[in-house]
Amino acid sequence: MSNQERMPFVEALESYKKQHFVPFHTPGHKIGVEAPQLLKDWMGPALPYDLGVMYALDDLHEPEGELKEAQDLTARLYGADHCWFSINGTTALIEAMIMGTVGPDETIIIPREAHRSVISGLVLSGAKPVYMDCQFDERWGIPLGVSLDDVVKTMDAHPEAKAILLVYPNYYGVGVDIVNIVKEAHKRGMIVLVDEAHGPHLPFSNTLPIEAIVAGADLVAQSTHKSVGSLTQTSWLLGQGERINKRRITQMHQMLQSTSPNYIFLASLDMARHQLATVGEDLIRRTVELSLYLRSELHKISGITTMEYRDIEDRVVNYDCTKVLIDAKELGLTGVAFERMLREHRIEVELVQAHHVLVLITIGDTKESITALIQAVRSISDTVLSTSHESNDTKDENLQNLSKDSALLPEPIVRVTPRNAMYANREQVRLQDALHRMAGETIAYYPPGIPCVAVGEVISESVLQYIENRKALGYVPNGADDMTLETIWVLQE
Repeated sequence: MSNQERMPFVEALESYKKQHFVPFHTPGHKIGVEAPQLLKDWMGPALPYDLGVMYALDDLHEPEGELKEAQDLTARLYGADHCWFSINGTTALIEAMIMGTVGPDETIIIPREAHRSVISGLVLSGAKPVYMDCQFDERWGIPLGVSLDDVVKTMDAHPEAKAILLVYPNYYGVGVDIVNIVKEAHKRGMIVLVDEAHGPHLPFSNTLPIEAIVAGADLVAQSTHKSVGSLTQTSWLLGQGERINKRRITQMHQMLQSTSPNYIFLASLDMARHQLATVGEDLIRRTVELSLYLRSELHKISGITTMEYRDIEDRVVNYDCTKVLIDAKELGLTGVAFERMLREHRIEVELVQAHHVLVLITIGDTKESITALIQAVRSISDTVLSTSHESNDTKDENLQNLSKDSALLPEPIVRVTPRNAMYANREQVRLQDALHRMAGETIAYYPPGIPCVAVGEVISESVLQYIENRKALGYVPNGADDMTLETIWVLQE
């Protein structure tokens, strides 16, 4: 039996359970004896595995035994040198990457489309961000990532930068020219960090983009729960090469992980790695086939289009076809209306924007789930096209509203580092009075969780317009003290 066919941490957990120790330690339910009845109904067989920090079962913070072996197997599976498991999601890993590579007032280059966890990492590290310009597709209303030319231009303008962070692939499956970007960054002595939250499945199909570790990135954070089989809130961080300080990363990782890690979460990571190692290629091949089948069937439905690689290939090197953008513009539907109609058919999507919805096709999809989606979209198309009571004026108004609902973000203007701004004196003002003031809080909308303005950045006219457009369309902000955004915190002048 090869090592990849084992689940060392799972095996250790199973072995410990069979020994029937009498627990005089946390958690208080004592292997499920006195858990709430509803929790027993939900999780009865799993509760004996919900243990406190058992040094007989290794320690997430300083793994030496079976947990270390599970992490090492994961590193080998992906071609990395090191792996760190996370029970606090990819957010904690992105923060650890940043904290482990840049410190107070040191420069890190990041894209505009970075997740809000990057801003948290900047606050925690004290690092100074320099933003890269990102490409944007007006037709589809989505970011296309940074071009190689813009990356090189930014790096040359900021040779003091210690690291560069990339989002690869982004929420929509679009991937930058990561191979050449890594080469250019390494030429300049910069460490390459990658938010590959949406990419743990990439190595298991030649149809999909190259994975960041194989492209030469130094640190790569992956959300294993997003597209493969581990539990929600679990992720892993991959590292390689001599540019990173492994011990430094470990120390930052320790700071950001619970000291009472959930062993079931950790076991799910071992199980997910084992599943990928043994049947991953079959699972991902089926996933890709289902996504291509979905696309081909959607193309047959009147008024429906999907974004394809050919639509963006002149500006994009990599594209993950399992992220399917379904567009209802020709039906005169906003994304919000389209999503509402899909929910009436019991279809839940990942993201709503402009005139489209985004669906993620993963290893958990089947021919039945794909068929249900196709039938729902076909039914919506038939209903809209056969409905005569909606006036052309209403349709025109819907289409005009689409111009307000775009993923195009305001250009960030950094005046104060996020850390200094977070701890500066603030005051709350009316949003309409905040023009040209420096933001005292970070405002984002989920999904995708990308800030439209981060703490320490100038609240420009485009920021105010973006927020007003989002308010008009009914989106709820994340990070705002005043959820109505009638007021906003700014730095005192």
